[in-house]
Amino acid sequence: MKNKFSAFITIAIVFIASCNGNPGKADNPQQSEVPVDRESNDFLVNALHNGMAEARLAKLAKEKTISRKVKDYAGMIMNDHGILNDQLKAVSSGLHIVLPSSPDKGMQTKLRSLNDHAGKDFDRIFLDIMIGDHEKVIRLFEHASKKVNNAEVKTLIDNALPQLNKHLDSARALIRMYK
Repeated sequence: MKNKFSAFITIAIVFIASCNGNPGKADNPQQSEVPVDRESNDFLVNALHNGMAEARLAKLAKEKTISRKVKDYAGMIMNDHGILNDQLKAVSSGLHIVLPSSPDKGMQTKLRSLNDHAGKDFDRIFLDIMIGDHEKVIRLFEHASKKVNNAEVKTLIDNALPQLNKHLDSARALIRMYK
C-alpha cells in the first residue's frame, strides 16, 4: 500500500513540475505567454467593440421592426455576432488581452437615437447603420488580416470575413425595400 501511495505522489510531483507550478497549463510551447503583437491586440479590442454594438442594434431591431425580413436579418446578426464575439473573447483570453465589456459611447448614442424611431423609418435607419457598420468592420478585418502576426487571430479573421460580407450583402438587399 505504501508503494502505491509513493508512486502516486511521485506521479503528482512530476505532473505539477511539468505544469511549471500552474495546474491546467502543461508545458506546451503553443500555450506559453508570448506577447501578442500590437496589431492583433488592437484588432481584437476593436472587433469586439463593433461586434457587441451590432449584436445590440440587432436585438433592438428584432424587438421593434415591423418587417418579417428585417426581423429575420436581425436574428441572423444576433446569432452570428454572438458566436463571433465568443470566438474573439476566447482568442483574447488565451492571449491575455483585456477586452471591453460594452460598446463604445458612439455606438451607445446610435442605439438611443435608433430607439427613438418606429415603423419603416426605424427599419430603414437600422439597415443604413448595418450597411455602414459592416463596411467599416470588413475594412477592419481585411486590414488586420494583412497586418496581424498571430496565427490564431489571422484564422479567426479569415473565417469571419465571408460571413461579414454576407451580412453586408443582405442589408443592401433589404434596404431596397425602403427606397
